[in-house]
Amino acid sequence: MAAEGDEVETVMPSHPSGPGRGSTLVPNWVRGNTSLFATLVACVMVGLALFLIGWLAPVVAPMGLGLFLAALAAPMFTWLAQRGRSPALALTLTIAVVLAIGVGLVLLALTGAAALTDGIATYSDALRSRYPEPSDPIIARGIGGPLARIFPPDVLSEVLRAVARILVEVGQSLIFAVVVAALLLLDGQRLSRLVAGGIGSEGPVFRETPGIARAAVTYFAVRIRINAVTAAGFLILMLVLGIDDALLWAVAAFFLSFVPYLGLVLAMIPPAILAFAESGFLAATVFVVGGTALNLIAENVLEPTLTGRALSLSTWVVFTMFFFWVWLIGPVGALLSMPITVLVVLVLQHNERTQWIAALLSRQQPEDVSGLMPVAAATPRDDPATD
Repeated sequence: MAAEGDEVETVMPSHPSGPGRGSTLVPNWVRGNTSLFATLVACVMVGLALFLIGWLAPVVAPMGLGLFLAALAAPMFTWLAQRGRSPALALTLTIAVVLAIGVGLVLLALTGAAALTDGIATYSDALRSRYPEPSDPIIARGIGGPLARIFPPDVLSEVLRAVARILVEVGQSLIFAVVVAALLLLDGQRLSRLVAGGIGSEGPVFRETPGIARAAVTYFAVRIRINAVTAAGFLILMLVLGIDDALLWAVAAFFLSFVPYLGLVLAMIPPAILAFAESGFLAATVFVVGGTALNLIAENVLEPTLTGRALSLSTWVVFTMFFFWVWLIGPVGALLSMPITVLVVLVLQHNERTQWIAALLSRQQPEDVSGLMPVAAATPRDDPATD
């Protein structure tokens, strides 16, 4: 009996196990065994990496955008190869499509920026004409009075000028990004063969790369379908209202919709100002209401229906990462914030010790989170046979 009691003492935990201890979200190594020195070193390294990324933003942003475009085009190469096309032909067609779409996007961004810049004076005069005269107290007390105080015409004109500058910057980054995407696709087969051959299989990062890549492709394939439907509805709404440069704003809505909820709201700002300048308050209101309805339908109906078990990020993560990457690397960060965040979350999910962090960042249900947490080992007291 003494030996049996000694055995019970050796397997008992050194700290009491309260109810629900196995379902706690924070694992043991965080609560009791974290090294303060290792944590400080990790924080310093992360801070240094972010400083270097911000310093090298003029180079890092176009390269990241090129990598993102290459990742979006990679499924096309796979689809062509599965249809019996030779690898060389499939690669050639994929690169040609990437170059054609890239050149089209560059031209659309630059010509749209030029047209918007040339029309700033006209839009400014139209905006001023939409506001009531301050000398008329009856009209000034209506809708136009508070609107003029909240959104002065000069502020709206400055927003349009800022949008034109952003379009020029994004268009210039796209020129380099398209070339990077084409070169990555050209070298993609060799890299795939190296990964399939086991290169770097001893390292956890390289070992998990294929799984992370498949999960990322699944996520972005879903988002592409959602964004396409949203951009199509956005385009139809603008064409009905007669808003200038409707195709430009629809393409912007497609790419910005990779950022759930927030992206389409930002894409609505320039065309809403143009609708107000061209057609008045009623047209702008119809556009805002219609765009908001499209946003809600896309994120609350289409996204849950098409996503299924694919990755779904928490809303606070979407907002925080969007503004963080825009602040760090500029306007291109608006397009790259979700790809970067999705990759980070997927990497965290593929590491057993960081799965709990991924659970906090994604919208996982409690039953899914419990599978990621370490469960306390049963003690002899829990075993009925020992009673």
